Amino acid sequence: MPPLVALVSLFVIAQPGLAPTPVHNGVRLESKIVECPSAQELQAALDHYLGSGEESADGWVLSYDRDPSVSEQEGDRSLVMEFLAPTGQQLVSRRIPATSRDCQAIASAMAAVVELSLHRLGWTRGEPLPAPTQRSPAPEPSRPVAQERPASLILGVGPSIRTSGTPWDTGINLLLEARGCAGRFLCLRLSSGVLADGESQSVGSGTAHMTRRYLTAAPQAVFEFNRVEIAGGPSLLLDFDHADSDGISQVDSGDRETLGVGVALSVAVRLSARWRLSAGLEGFHAVRSVDFFVEVDGQRAVVFSSVAWHGMAFAQLEFVAWP
Repeated sequence: MPPLVALVSLFVIAQPGLAPTPVHNGVRLESKIVECPSAQELQAALDHYLGSGEESADGWVLSYDRDPSVSEQEGDRSLVMEFLAPTGQQLVSRRIPATSRDCQAIASAMAAVVELSLHRLGWTRGEPLPAPTQRSPAPEPSRPVAQERPASLILGVGPSIRTSGTPWDTGINLLLEARGCAGRFLCLRLSSGVLADGESQSVGSGTAHMTRRYLTAAPQAVFEFNRVEIAGGPSLLLDFDHADSDGISQVDSGDRETLGVGVALSVAVRLSARWRLSAGLEGFHAVRSVDFFVEVDGQRAVVFSSVAWHGMAFAQLEFVAWP
C-alpha cells in the first residue's frame, strides 16, 4: 500500500466523528453516545412510533449528542438532537433534559419528536417516509420536551426545633422524614420525632411529669428550578401525650391526643443524583386538645394545659431511596 494511502486511512480511522448506525424506517442515526439512550433503545422507539419503512426514501438523519452545558458527574443525561430532511434542511433542533434513570424515556421522547415533525409534512404512520421533493416546514425553535416525573421515595434525617405556647417553650429533637411523590407536582411528606419530649411541673408537695411524641403529615405541591426544589401545602400535627405524677393523685386517664392543622414550607438543594439538603418551617393551630388535671388536698388543679399554637423548624439530609 502506498505510504500516502496508508496515512490517509489511519487518519480516517482515528477520527472520533459521529458513528452512523444501520438505517431502519428510512431514518439514519448518527451519534457519539454509546448508551442512555443506546442505538438499540432509540431504534426500538422509532420502530414503535414510525412502523416499518423498508421502502422509505433515503437521507433522513437523526443526530444527537450530550448537552455540552451539563456535567455527567451530576447524573445529568440531557442531550441535544437534530432531525434533518434528505434535502439537508433542519426540521428539528431540540434539547431534551433527563437523568441517567430516564434512558428509555429519552428514546421515546426523541422518537415522538421525529413522528410529530413527519406528521407536519403530511406523513401517516405506516407509510414510507416522504420523498425529498416534498415541501419541508421551517425548523422548530429549540425547547425542552416535558417529561413526567417518575414516582419516588425520599428518606431524611436531621435536627428539629419545636416551639409551643406563650411564652414559647422550645424543645430539640431528631426528626425522621419519609416523602413519597406520585407525579410531577404532588408529594406526601410524613415526619416524626425520634426522641420523646419531656416536661415536669411541681404541684403542692408532688411533681407531675409529661412525655410527648408527635407525627406530622403534609400533602405538598412541588416545583423544581434546576437544582432547587420548593414544596409547600397544608399540614396536620398529631401529638401523643402521657402524664404521671409523684406524690399527687391524677384525676384523668393520663393520656391525651392533640390534633393541629397548619401549613408547611420546605426548600431542598440537590447535591447529587441521590443526596439532597433541605430545610423547612411548619406552623400549627390546635383544633382538638384537653387539659391535664391533678387533685391536691381535695382541690382540682390544671397542669400541662393545652397549647393553641405550635411551630417547628428543621434541617434534613435526604436520600433518594427509589427509583
